[in-house]
Amino acid sequence: MTKQFNAALCLSISLAFALSGCKPKAPADALQAPVASAPASVPEAAAAPAAPPAPAAASAAAVVDLDKIAVIAKPVPPFPFIDYPPAVDKQYYSTKESDFDQVHLILGDKVHAVEGRVRAIHFTLDKAKISQFQAQRDYTKAVLDMGGIKVNTAKPHDSAFVAAHGDDKSELDKKLRYEFHTYSYEAYFLPTATGRKWIVLMVSDEAVDVISVEEKQTASSVKVVTAAAMKSELDSKGHVALYINFDTDKAAIRPDGKPAVDEIAALMKKEAALRLAVEGHTDNVGDKARNVTLSRERAQAVVQALVSDGIDSARLSAAGHGAEKPVTDNGSEEGRAKNRRVELVKVAKG
Repeated sequence: MTKQFNAALCLSISLAFALSGCKPKAPADALQAPVASAPASVPEAAAAPAAPPAPAAASAAAVVDLDKIAVIAKPVPPFPFIDYPPAVDKQYYSTKESDFDQVHLILGDKVHAVEGRVRAIHFTLDKAKISQFQAQRDYTKAVLDMGGIKVNTAKPHDSAFVAAHGDDKSELDKKLRYEFHTYSYEAYFLPTATGRKWIVLMVSDEAVDVISVEEKQTASSVKVVTAAAMKSELDSKGHVALYINFDTDKAAIRPDGKPAVDEIAALMKKEAALRLAVEGHTDNVGDKARNVTLSRERAQAVVQALVSDGIDSARLSAAGHGAEKPVTDNGSEEGRAKNRRVELVKVAKG
């Protein structure tokens, strides 16, 4: 059944792509998608032109409540939901896949982080033998036919959006995986009975990028540092780095991060004279001020968890340093993961 559905979708896109003509001068956004406040399934005849954008001051209008969007009743194609046009030879495929990664996208007029299985594809229009207009039209239609709901009201280079997120276009583009300012930008939400799914479409006059995400949680790949190992590091170096799991862009410790906190509590109960400074650190992606705030809030969350475990708050302090003290280069995801940490620093008596 899955193979038949996928084949049917491929054939549908194939037929659409076969209609390519001369490259038009019309803008890329030829087909307007429903916004998040619309029902999950909108009859084609009822589609209306998009309303003009609201003023930047009316931020409440850009709030999107995903929980109020109806679950898609019809079957959705299996991950990655959508693929290269048939005319693109495999030697020209540019695909990046991960069984578990984090993707930032625009939800309303805010940056929203999702985690799960990710596939990003890139191809040029000349290899696909289609125009910008046709790529925008056919991919948008394919996502809408699945039941996708457009959820971004802002675009990556909108001045108000950039200003609200640190006023650094380069860092924001990197975070959103938005390669060139000539790209269009559409983020789609697909709530299904088996979980939340996302598709981000970006089309320029030269190329197409499609990011597909299937949300899921995964067990931590980091081994918990024991109380004995923490003591050894603190005695020899004066500090120890821990990788405690938090909810994305939040200070809430996830259940799989609790064992590490329990080990800290066990150490402090055994070493009654030990005093610790809990310091939060992030990678360099995103707004600097937000990173400092987030790192401090995460350090405070660890302190609060230890106090709840019976540790005297007078033996603890919390601080956040954002991306100011990396332990390695932020140029790769592996490096950024090592920089996102909580450090325990031994405080001298006195």
